[in-house]
Amino acid sequence: MELKTFLERSLNKRERELLLNCYRYQGYTFSQVVGKLNTYPQSTIKLVLRRLKGFSLIDFGDSESKGKPLRFTELGERFSEILGGD
Repeated sequence: MELKTFLERSLNKRERELLLNCYRYQGYTFSQVVGKLNTYPQSTIKLVLRRLKGFSLIDFGDSESKGKPLRFTELGERFSEILGGD
């Protein structure tokens, strides 16, 4: 199985879409990113971003480190490259 196909099957459509859209918002805080992404309800975006963080694809602040900007992990960068076709 091709790696891109595997990744497409591993993440659902929303997760893939938001992962790719988040790339341009690196450096923004979690709440800023949620405000900028308006393709889904905010509750859905928050859930998906937390799932992507749980998959170690992105990182951002939590209750212990509020204001920490969103960034892609090495794994997230690679996923983004493969899924985006770059």
